[in-house]
Amino acid sequence: MKKNEKLKIGIYGISGCAGCLLTFLYEPVFREISKIFDIKSFPLIKEDKYKGEFDYVFIEGTVCFDDDIIMLKELRNRAKKVVALGACAHVGGVPSMRNFMDNEKIIKFVYPKYNHLKSSLPEPIDKHIKVDCYLPQCPPSKSEILEFIKCIARDIEFKNYEDPVCFECRKMGNLCLLDKGKLCLGPVTNGGCEALCPGNKVTCYGCRGPCRDANLKAFLELLKEKGYTSKELEEKMQTFAGLKFKEEEEKVSKWLEK
Repeated sequence: MKKNEKLKIGIYGISGCAGCLLTFLYEPVFREISKIFDIKSFPLIKEDKYKGEFDYVFIEGTVCFDDDIIMLKELRNRAKKVVALGACAHVGGVPSMRNFMDNEKIIKFVYPKYNHLKSSLPEPIDKHIKVDCYLPQCPPSKSEILEFIKCIARDIEFKNYEDPVCFECRKMGNLCLLDKGKLCLGPVTNGGCEALCPGNKVTCYGCRGPCRDANLKAFLELLKEKGYTSKELEEKMQTFAGLKFKEEEEKVSKWLEK
């Protein structure tokens, strides 16, 4: 790349709500992106006519259809770095709940007009292509996106937050929702969100996925002591990151298998 030449990026969405793409239009974020990057493709603001290579491709959404897989592989071949943008791309998001439901009913009632697309069981994008970086959460944190952009500008490695949500809750002085009789996934969920939900008295649903040292077995035992059932915990974990929580727990048990 020539000196002072901007990095070429593409911002794309597969099956999803486009909420993560909208985060990029937040004024401070978009201003910084425009300084550092040459935006070659972004469906919310310009037509996708660029057919060349990218330095970075940001992808939001869950893999739900064969067409999603085709698009992912084509973008992976054109990009030096791929960034999973948001919970759906990172951990599967809400669409991945389908993996734990009656598939025939889901196809009949949710996807009747799109059956020609040959739907697949929803999965995060790293099940199909190599992902270099992750910007988690639903939607992604604007401050985290800005930090990621600044790291690229300084040519330094971006490091994701690795402590649980509970750690941030304690720093902010929040009262523990578990102690208040609410099923919160903060102890086993990766932080970096500044405890946004618990800070507003809303329980954590695990949208940033399991933290690096999540002890799900011990967490389940704790919840049982508080009167919760395995089913209640399973349903809570399945909301955003069921597939990732399942991967973690299957190292020691089969708690999500029916």
